[in-house]
Amino acid sequence: MSDREEKDIRKVRLRILDIVKSFFTGQPDAEKLSRWRGTFSALTKERVNPVFDQSVRDIHSCLEKRTLVELQDEYYDLFTDPFTNKQLSTTASFYLDGRSYGQTLVELRGLLAELGIEKKEDVIETEDSLVVMLDVLASLIDETEALDKEQNQKLQRELLKKYLLPLSENLKRACGENEAANFYKACSDFFCGYLELEKGLTGLDVTH
Repeated sequence: MSDREEKDIRKVRLRILDIVKSFFTGQPDAEKLSRWRGTFSALTKERVNPVFDQSVRDIHSCLEKRTLVELQDEYYDLFTDPFTNKQLSTTASFYLDGRSYGQTLVELRGLLAELGIEKKEDVIETEDSLVVMLDVLASLIDETEALDKEQNQKLQRELLKKYLLPLSENLKRACGENEAANFYKACSDFFCGYLELEKGLTGLDVTH
């Protein structure tokens, strides 16, 4: 693969990771809705893998049919309202350890400390949260010159295998069991479908 091709693939990876992150960083607003509609309208013309393609169609359908207020209400029910049994967690510890702030978080903090990666002070989410881990993966993809290429790929595989893949699979299951999750069920499917591509790009599906 040429340097130009690698750069183009890196841009696509970073763009999709940013889209996934945007689903979970605060309530949808008019700007996000416009961006999502444009992005998923374009993605419906692509063919990637069955799970990914179906999730793209589902998200596109939701965005065409549902109003901004409806999407905001769903986000509130699933991620903000403290007085509902519909709320979903987006941390790896919750699913892997059965509680927040578990051993998974401790191990991930150790890994990030080895890498010299520190969470920004204004970020309230824990290091094992979906949005923070997506930031970490994006930084590894983007800063390819900071680490030896083989070491960088190894770290990406570790982050995927131990943290992001289990979180995405459990979040998908939780969304499927949650009657309040409509748009976010499609979002979790999209997340899982995309991580299947990341497995190939990092070599995880070959080496593990």
